[in-house]
Amino acid sequence: MKYNEDKILQEIGDYVKSTYGQHYAQVSKGTQVQDLLRDIGIDKDFCQANAIKYLCRFGKKDGRNRKDLLKAVHYIILLMNSEDQTIEPGLDHGNEYGYGAMGEGQPSGDFGVDVGMVGVPKDYAEDK
Repeated sequence: MKYNEDKILQEIGDYVKSTYGQHYAQVSKGTQVQDLLRDIGIDKDFCQANAIKYLCRFGKKDGRNRKDLLKAVHYIILLMNSEDQTIEPGLDHGNEYGYGAMGEGQPSGDFGVDVGMVGVPKDYAEDK
């Protein structure tokens, strides 16, 4: 390949594999922090923010640290994976950590119209 993409992709693959053996990769029973973030509905925002952070940090902390680029790409891969996940509406997906960051999975009914108005009678919330 003209721009060594094959070698760079191999380097990225090797880096990602290496992260699974690091001490912070698993919290318990094979669950990773990324799984917990996905359960509470903030994984996409977290991955995007971290990719941006590492891209902005490149060239500033420890010079032109290639590891910052690898971390940014890893977070982009995780974001792509989250985007690829399909969730069928109306099904209980076993979210034991609460509703998503934007109120996904919140019960609907006579109370509350959005996350900010949980427990407020619907007619009161509509007036605000």
